[in-house]
This record gives sequence, structure tokens and C-alpha cells, in this order.
Amino acid sequence: MLVGAFLDTGVPFDELRSALNSLPLKGYTIAKREVKKNGLRALQFSVEVKEIDGHPHPHRGLAEITEIIHQSKLPEEVKQGALQSFKRLAEVEAEVHGTTPDTINFHEVGAIDAIVDIVSAHWCWWYLKIQKGYCSVVNTGGGTVTCAHGTLPVPAPATALLLRNYTILTGTCDSELTTPTGAVLLNSFAKPTGEPVPPFNIVNIGTGAGSKDIPNRANVFRLFIGECPEETRSCSEEIWVVETNIDDMSGELIPVAIEELLSAGARDAFIIPTIAKKGRPAYLLTVLCEASLLPAMRQILFEKTSTFGIRYRKEMRTILERKWIPVETPWGKVNVKIGYLGKNIYQISPEFEECHAIAKTYNIPLQEIYHHAITLAQKTLK
Repeated sequence: MLVGAFLDTGVPFDELRSALNSLPLKGYTIAKREVKKNGLRALQFSVEVKEIDGHPHPHRGLAEITEIIHQSKLPEEVKQGALQSFKRLAEVEAEVHGTTPDTINFHEVGAIDAIVDIVSAHWCWWYLKIQKGYCSVVNTGGGTVTCAHGTLPVPAPATALLLRNYTILTGTCDSELTTPTGAVLLNSFAKPTGEPVPPFNIVNIGTGAGSKDIPNRANVFRLFIGECPEETRSCSEEIWVVETNIDDMSGELIPVAIEELLSAGARDAFIIPTIAKKGRPAYLLTVLCEASLLPAMRQILFEKTSTFGIRYRKEMRTILERKWIPVETPWGKVNVKIGYLGKNIYQISPEFEECHAIAKTYNIPLQEIYHHAITLAQKTLK
């Protein structure tokens, strides 16, 4: 449904098909057609899979799917987005079955059509250059669904885990309306931050159709593409601040905790020296994260630090829009981060690790490489 909605906004079908042809997958074709769902016009995207030795849906593990995507010629952003979606699926499936992600063999989501769906959605997102996504209440449907593990209640276990911290609606009909594939794509494109949708100008609307015909319900997914007015284009978002004071832990262990927090998805984690009760030297450990990651941050703080309690609060923050551009210095390529608001550029920041590596290799002052990279970036942006 999501890919159909993307195509309905004007994403070129032939270019999508060309991109998918770089995947080392055989035995499938894609198609699009206009349909009506309960009287509403919509675009339906479908993946037709041919049986291979009587097995149209082979089981694949995360490693095999990763290899398939890596072997393609898709843009790197598309590869990484699709891989992240499958990694997230592996994590929730592992949680459902009480095992580890590397042992999971996907059934429905490991089939060719699911791989094509997920890769197609990420390609469309990349093609449209969408910066951020928001979603309304997620309707999961109701009743039961039959899958490789038998008959299960809706939402299926993996779907329910993927929709943690989202606002959902259930029992509205006797049919599954949100699948694990749909849930992981929603998880990839529209995080449950609770952040209100900012004012925006509607540029396009796409309507994608599902395969089912449901009585008294238009089985469609509607997608709004918009642009924020220039004065609101800086990214204003809700962020959760998690804090704890630590006065009885070795300083050698604190960087380990910070590394764990960042690896788990924290936007930032840092310490500030302070004085605790009884005049003890201490650290204020602060973590910035999305609402959906609060349980994970809490668990890491209790497991990896000596704290007996944490506090957290919701704040608003405004950040510049950002993009990366590569520049060719006399000593090699350096990526430069650009911070901008509308047409105004406010920050130009070369990637430190790349500049540092060049400085060590060629025995050149780091500041000289920074200056070269910034000057080249400024020329590129003119």
C-alpha cells in the first residue's frame, strides 16, 4: 500500500523497476494499476512471484538478505534504510521467539515479495528526498491471521512489538490491516515521538490500495507530501532528557556506559562534572533520546552504571536541517556536514575522523585540512 501511495504521488515506475533490477533476485515481476476500493480511486502496487521448485516463498535469514541488498547497485541510503528495516524485523522476531536476531529465519517477510516491498519503499523515500515523516493513529484491524506459525490474533506478535509507543486502533474489522512489513516501514519512516505535525503546505497526495476488499471500508493508505513554510523549516522536535547523578563509580567505566547508550540509539550522551551531596565529586550523566527508546536507555543505565534512580523529562529542541557533501582535497576526499535553514547556510563542518586520518597520514596540521575542506565546500555551495 505504501509503495502504491508513493507511485501515486508521481514516483516514476520505470525508474523504480530499473533500481530493483540491480537486486540479485529472480522469478518475480512488479506491476501497478488503478483500482477502486469502496468507491475510492487508488493505485495498487503488486509483486508477482513465480514458483521455483514448488517453493514460492523461500525462508531467508538476516545474513542472506543483507548479502542480497549489498550486492545490488542501489543508492547507499536505500541499502542502509532497507537493511535497518530487516534488522529491526529480526530483533522483534527474536524477541517473540526467545532467541537472537542472527538465528531468525524469516518466513513471510523473507519472501521475494516482502524484500521487493521494503526495498521499493526505501527507494521511493530516497527518490522524493523526504526529510521526515509523521503518522496518525495506526489501525491494526482485528480478528486473526494465518501465517507460518499458525493462526494468531491481530495484531500479530511482531507487528505489536514494532508498534510499541505508537497510538493504535484495534478491532475495527475482522481483518489484518497492518502487517509486520507495513509496521516496520512505519517504524522506519515515522517514529512515535509524540511530536505534533508542524504546519505544512500540501504538495501532493498519493493513495495506495491494499489487496483485500473489506465491506464498508476503503482499504487504502493515504500519503501527504508537503513542505514547511521557510520560517518553520528548522527541525523542531520533542526530545527526552534522561539524567542521573553518579558519585561512586570508576571514571574508567563511564565511557563504556556512554558507548552502550549511543549504540542503542541515543541521540547524544555526555557527562558533566559536578559536586554531589556530602561534597563528593560526581558526574551528571545526561542522555538525549526518542520516546520509544526510553525503556532501552533505562535498562542500560541500571545495568552499566551504579545509579539507584534516573529522572527524565520531555523538552522541545530546534535543529538545523543538514546534509553531507563530499569535497576532494589535495590529500583525499572529505565529507562536510552542512547546516542550513531555508536558503541560509549557518554551519559548515568537515568530518573530524576523516580530517584526522589525513593529518596523520600526510603529517599535515589538522587545521590546514579543515580550512581546505571548508573552502572547497563553500565553492561547491555557491
